Amino acid sequence: MGQQAGRTQAGASIHQAIRFLQAGETGKAAVCLSALDVSRETSRARCNLAGLILLAAGQIQLALEWFERALAFAPHDPETLLNRGVALQELLRPDEALAAYEEAMRAGCQKPALYYNHGNLLRSAGRHWDSLASYDLALRLDPSYLEALCAAGIVLGELKQYEEALERLDKAIAIEPRCAAALIHRGNLLQECERHEEALAPYSEALDLAPEPERAAEILNNRGSAYLALGRLPEAHADLAEALRLAPSLPQAWSNQGNLFLKLQQPGEALSAFEKALCLRPCYLEALCGRAVALKHLGRFSESLKAFDGALACDPSSPHARNNKAALLLLLGEFTQGLELYESRWIFAGTPKDALKLPADEWNGEPLEGKKIIVFDEQGNGDAIQFSRYLILLVRKGANVTFFCRRSLHRLFRTLGANIRLTVETGPGEHFDYQIALSSLPRAFKTRLETIPVLSPYLHAEPPLARQWAERIGPQGFKTGICWRGNLNPKADPSRSIPLSCFERLAGLEGVRLISLQKRDGSKDYETLPGLTSPGEDFDSGEDSFIHAAAVMQNLDLIVSCDTSIAHLAGALGKPVFVLLKQVPDWRWLLGREDSPWYPTMRLFRQRALGDWDEVMERVRKAILALCHG
Repeated sequence: MGQQAGRTQAGASIHQAIRFLQAGETGKAAVCLSALDVSRETSRARCNLAGLILLAAGQIQLALEWFERALAFAPHDPETLLNRGVALQELLRPDEALAAYEEAMRAGCQKPALYYNHGNLLRSAGRHWDSLASYDLALRLDPSYLEALCAAGIVLGELKQYEEALERLDKAIAIEPRCAAALIHRGNLLQECERHEEALAPYSEALDLAPEPERAAEILNNRGSAYLALGRLPEAHADLAEALRLAPSLPQAWSNQGNLFLKLQQPGEALSAFEKALCLRPCYLEALCGRAVALKHLGRFSESLKAFDGALACDPSSPHARNNKAALLLLLGEFTQGLELYESRWIFAGTPKDALKLPADEWNGEPLEGKKIIVFDEQGNGDAIQFSRYLILLVRKGANVTFFCRRSLHRLFRTLGANIRLTVETGPGEHFDYQIALSSLPRAFKTRLETIPVLSPYLHAEPPLARQWAERIGPQGFKTGICWRGNLNPKADPSRSIPLSCFERLAGLEGVRLISLQKRDGSKDYETLPGLTSPGEDFDSGEDSFIHAAAVMQNLDLIVSCDTSIAHLAGALGKPVFVLLKQVPDWRWLLGREDSPWYPTMRLFRQRALGDWDEVMERVRKAILALCHG
């Protein structure tokens, strides 16, 4: 066959392949080119075209051979270099693909796809800032390049540049409102920013696009996790159940369902869900930690410790595993190792210590005579009240103590009776010799069970305020303050709260007056318990609410509380207090004892069966009768 005839046959084969390709018959398109000999082709254009057809047909290795033949005629042709890079990327030869793309850039290629593909390779290599620069170059050439906008948004999210990331995704959605990828990633980013309520809308919009079952399961799982974070448990249950119906092999959905069952106080079901997740993905850190937590709530403590060790074998630096193992060790009274691991909570959540970045050394027990130390408030009000006793110990060591804490506690902590500066800000250039977080003080003081500092009372009611409340409350009856609900934040532990109806068996006790100490949160459920009185609409109002709570408590005979800050305040005031605890409580209450080494006037009433508050309340009723009638 002559050279001219060969060119004619090659051209005809390529045109026939294009027609098949346009008809969606990629296999036939590839067959059309199978008779051609790449080594005999003399046209760069035909080589390039054949390579593109084979690339579209999935014949990547053959496509690469045609692109390399094209480069034999024009080694610096930018379009062919780009095409060769695409083939190498498809063949999972990233270093060669990266080199091909960069050679195409040097040759002057100005196609947005070049910079987009280059960015994808850089991102896969962990070079996030470099990949972002490539995506930006693609967008400079084509501002409406949807895939590049989405990719840039994802990378910015990975770099924790959340507002910029959301801005890129919003641009993508403005260009194509039905872009499922942008909607899903927008929801994911909002969740990372803990804007769970806002995340619901993009997930729902993505679901409305009727994606294939596996993609729908992914979206339902993500939306279910948002509902879970918001404490909207029925919606979370529905989404996760549907996700698992559509994709039973989705480990994230099983893990989220495990977390849901923990919130629902069903640790047995949670354990089963986490184990199903781990069957699908054995080194799944979140599920490993969840399994350990479920075992803890089932009272299987030695198994739980081994499970946390398994999680740490998967990721030794995991703050989630370290923090949860610390809580279990402390619950078991093992303070030496527990307090060391408890320091992992710094990685787990940001605090004022992180924000201020003071150049002071961490205090680890060094002499403090004449030294300035700043202590940072952290965690909940109960933690602040419990560990504020250590501030007195710092003063006794001769330190000049500054306590950086929320303003709502200042007035209460002024009653500590020590020279402690309370502040919500530090002055410019202010110097401190040492810094420490409040809940790190037990570790720095090398606290053990037998050396817990007992200072009772160490907080006090203001006498004038206590007298005002005494007049309002009056002297009648055995005055019993009750608190049945803790923090309403969905992240808090709802299982510590007690249905108000459980207190009905106390309401009918002769001579006993029940007075609500419940924080005002818009609910008026206290009106549903016969005989329960409120101190008044002004109780627990304003930023100094705890000082009013302390003044009211000073005039009570007994406080009965769930595990919340009211219980800690009563103990710190040295008032008789009954604390009602779930079966496996927070670490500070330890296990199996009716007293608390932290508070001498406290008595603990523990659930004997999971979720059974009625039996707990019956014991409380008998104990109150014994107090009233000797």
